[in-house]
Amino acid sequence: MSQDLLYTEMESNGTGNAVSTQDIWTWVLRNPNTTTGFYTTQHAKSSSRAVTDFSINLQTSLGPITVPDVQLNGRQSKIVVTDYHFGKNTLLYSSVDILTYGLFGSKAVLVLYLEQDQVGEFAFSGNVSIKSYGNTNVTTSRVKTNGTASYTKLVYKQTAGKTALQLSNGVLMYLLEVTTAWKFWAPPITSDPNVAPDEQIFAIGPYLVRNASVSSNVVSISGDNTNSTTLEVYVGDASVDTIVWNGEKLPTKQTAYGALTADLASIVDRKITIPTLSGWKVADSLPEAARDYDDSAWTVCNKTTTRAPVKPLSLPVLYSSDYGYYSGNKVYRGYFDGKNAASANVTAQGGSAAGWSAWLNGKLVGGAPGNASLLSTTAVLDFSKATLYDKDNVLTVVTDYTGHDQTSTGKGAANPRGLLGVTLKGSSNGTATFKQWKIQGNAGGSANIDPVRGPLNEGGLYGERLGWHLPGFSPSGTEWSTGSPAQGLNSSGINWYVTTFDLDIDSDLDVPIGLELSAPAGTVASIQIYLNGYQYGKFIPHIGPQTRFPFPPGVINNQGKNTLALSVWAETDAGAKLDTVSLFAYNVYQTSFNFAQDFSYLQPEWTSERLQYA
Repeated sequence: MSQDLLYTEMESNGTGNAVSTQDIWTWVLRNPNTTTGFYTTQHAKSSSRAVTDFSINLQTSLGPITVPDVQLNGRQSKIVVTDYHFGKNTLLYSSVDILTYGLFGSKAVLVLYLEQDQVGEFAFSGNVSIKSYGNTNVTTSRVKTNGTASYTKLVYKQTAGKTALQLSNGVLMYLLEVTTAWKFWAPPITSDPNVAPDEQIFAIGPYLVRNASVSSNVVSISGDNTNSTTLEVYVGDASVDTIVWNGEKLPTKQTAYGALTADLASIVDRKITIPTLSGWKVADSLPEAARDYDDSAWTVCNKTTTRAPVKPLSLPVLYSSDYGYYSGNKVYRGYFDGKNAASANVTAQGGSAAGWSAWLNGKLVGGAPGNASLLSTTAVLDFSKATLYDKDNVLTVVTDYTGHDQTSTGKGAANPRGLLGVTLKGSSNGTATFKQWKIQGNAGGSANIDPVRGPLNEGGLYGERLGWHLPGFSPSGTEWSTGSPAQGLNSSGINWYVTTFDLDIDSDLDVPIGLELSAPAGTVASIQIYLNGYQYGKFIPHIGPQTRFPFPPGVINNQGKNTLALSVWAETDAGAKLDTVSLFAYNVYQTSFNFAQDFSYLQPEWTSERLQYA
């Protein structure tokens, strides 16, 4: 709604700019056509948690004005405005944040918000009086400028909840405490995505407002709510006297300033059942570590040049993107002959906190657990405890993936992923070199074989490639056994766990559901979460911090069967297990949206075509 903000020029910026303290940084932006000013303030040190009071020096159409008692609480920022236009009205200045405004016939409604106990000040030109409806005490004072002009200054300390002000210039204002502002909504009453100020209504109180419409004397609103609350609606039409909420007509009252109110009942006593996860099946998801694993269908790494902006540390090029594998984990197998190799120097890059592990002929020989501050890590692998053969020794390396870099970081998205280089060091009796490298990434590579879930959904783990995370997959056969993530692995490796659970949540309820994971202290592992085929979380217990992972609608079925899979990668021979694997509900809301609808079209099932990607 703030059209003046769409075209501005920078007047000044810096520490202490237009303010009384060096602790605050201010950008002064101004629209050259309307002279509206936007003074954007924040702590000079963005990580500051300090509570800082200061005054700000403003340039207005009535000359320079200094506003005292502005406060920033920690990482709070604030946009102080001057000569702010809304409808046919102009706010001379305001140290209070503007949420929005609306035009309702001949009346303009302006909405401001502050944190509780913070002091706000705003002003209108001329002589303005007010009527106040609420607990906030607003004082007014007339201020004359150097000429004949004057303005009315309004000052208050924000209290809890909301206060409405009817100004003598015809403007209606809402002064909201910030937590009340979180439940302020301005739903459009038009299908045009470019909503004009007179094509909306205002609603305060519910957890969420989804849609609104006005017909005859009724304003109909759909949305979500949980606790008992008062729904206040401003329509600006005196003929509208009834609120309908989610299809239910509510007893409606009218306020002295023209808003409508109605009570929404609590639904906290509605019962829901969240099942306990059980019936887990488990299988080995790292058969590639075995020397005799059949990788004949894998991609051969045979390139000696690359378009990547980073020079490889060894040849052939081992960057995954050079072979059509972009996101997700990668699995490499490097071959060499003879018993002369004593160690290998490996550098892998999977993004911040991404680790990697290496096995020689099935024996763990090292790796790196990942570092939240490093994109790549290097380690020397000791072969002294592994068995070497005269022919076809196999070094298997699994690399984790935590995303590509943003364009503002280093080499940006072109910064390669996978192995940057691997070299062998021979024993004192000879030398050793790799004779071949192969790579496996997500099933189908860049072919995007699952266009519904998209090419970023999967990586190159064995269970991912074979579709063990997909609905309709049956964990049966000799490779599967009964076992849960709580039992986990007793040594290094990757296990794949699958179970199903049923939900039966009433169709008029919105119950956001998530999965909570935890692991014993000291666990070095990488766990990926898949629900109904979607990878929807990565838990790295030795780095953290996330332990709760939400499942959005379309991914989870609120009525019916759900398939849950976990890949548990133990990065050391200490193994890994989970001591918490449980579903939970974030909250319960009564809703107008049908979360119980059939989402099967978003959840393609497993087919035998997946078997070709072993």
